[in-house]
Amino acid sequence: MKHSTNKRFTRLWAVLLFAGLSMVSVTVQSYAVTYKIGDTYGGGKVAYIFQSGDAGYVEGQQHGLIAAEADVNTTYKDAWDGVSYTGTYVWSTSQSKIKTNADYAYQEIRTTGKAIGDGAGNTKKILAKYPAALYPNSAAAVAHEYLGGGFNDWFLPSMDELKQLYVSKGLVGGYADFLYWSSSEMSPSVAWYKIFINGLLGDSIKSYFKRVRPVRAF
Repeated sequence: MKHSTNKRFTRLWAVLLFAGLSMVSVTVQSYAVTYKIGDTYGGGKVAYIFQSGDAGYVEGQQHGLIAAEADVNTTYKDAWDGVSYTGTYVWSTSQSKIKTNADYAYQEIRTTGKAIGDGAGNTKKILAKYPAALYPNSAAAVAHEYLGGGFNDWFLPSMDELKQLYVSKGLVGGYADFLYWSSSEMSPSVAWYKIFINGLLGDSIKSYFKRVRPVRAF
């Protein structure tokens, strides 16, 4: 009789253990949130979900780009022409007359990339050439210094990342019908930008003024 009671107890314990594990599994799955483009998350809005082949893509996990909810829109006086600007920024500097100066606008970075996943690295390379402490109003500097949501890992999007911001602009919102800088360089004097009126891609002199929408990865 005692042996039979122990067997029944063992079976009951096994059933309860299995049920408990099942409850744990359901609880874990319930916390696996899936985000979609336009969702508010991570200090901004989800603007792109990484696809297979993108840097940062991990099979079975969701990662992507978060766009700030609005453009950087500070007012400042340019160090070279003395004019006040609001919400538009140069790619490097406005100093374009003396080539031998360290702050010459058209110093080539040489190794910026265009692909999704290149924006953060591009921004670091630009700031290594033109430090934010010395050139606080460049496109890369204002993107990097942005602290939306309390996060400090914002950057200037690469050319292909900027393309995705344009694709999702209707769901993210807050964009102007204007030109936006990417962090992708074309030549010593020229970098890529996107026209958010019609989606066309262009290249521009680095000392020209355009808008900036910071992004971060999640």
